[in-house]
Amino acid sequence: MRSLKGMLLMIAVVLHTGCRGKVRDDLSYDYEVKQTWNLDDLPHEEIVQFESVFWEPQDTTELRRLIISENLADGRSVLEIGTGTGLLSLLCLRHGASEVVATDINPAAVACARYNAANLNVDENLSVRQVSREDSAAYAVIEANERFDLILSNPPWEGGTVSQPADHAFYDPDFELLDSILAGLPKHLKPAGRCYLSYGNKQAIRRVQRQAAKHDMVVKVLDDRDLETLSEDFLPGMLLEIRLKSPKVELPGHKPTAPPTASEDLPTDNLPSEDGLSGES
Repeated sequence: MRSLKGMLLMIAVVLHTGCRGKVRDDLSYDYEVKQTWNLDDLPHEEIVQFESVFWEPQDTTELRRLIISENLADGRSVLEIGTGTGLLSLLCLRHGASEVVATDINPAAVACARYNAANLNVDENLSVRQVSREDSAAYAVIEANERFDLILSNPPWEGGTVSQPADHAFYDPDFELLDSILAGLPKHLKPAGRCYLSYGNKQAIRRVQRQAAKHDMVVKVLDDRDLETLSEDFLPGMLLEIRLKSPKVELPGHKPTAPPTASEDLPTDNLPSEDGLSGES
């Protein structure tokens, strides 16, 4: 028997979206609601947070600004790894993303993101996918031929032990998720695409920079703060932009051509400019 809160959620979706006059069979109403949130990012809308689902909007302040004010996702395909309530994916859809795939290992987060998308009426071009604990790599539920213009994530910051689904939002044992995100970029990020990671932990940011260098990727820190002056954990989170280096082109009988510059290999009409950015490695 569904809980009272579950029944209220079901009624709310029907009233808010119309849902063609019937209950949505593809949504789960079995989770308790921890709280609801109102953000300036979504005027007159409400984000529901299910029990055990992570919520800390300060983690992604700069990334959300790029999505809203700089049209980062407009016309682009997006993958969000670790969606939580679905906030980033919902904003991408509200601001012109052509399609969004969102993944999470916590079943409550998958249900929460689907509910919020239905409640905001932006679920038509959204696929929310459940990651299994047996295979929790970043692209475990992504098809081999799926590639994206943008790959976004606010990964767990610390390398602690996971003992329950909610822990996946806080702990990344041995940074396996982070490493798998970076390792899979050449396969799942389009050549002119970008990956954006939000971190508020110095150890994790340094690891991104080291691992990206091993994979011959370019990292930019989109933040004016000096990492060395911050505490080990800090808010708001720091946004890292990662891109693949363009390969050199060598033709028979011709000298190798230089790789394109950043402005040449990616349409930049609605991507953040490089002015004032620091931390390239």
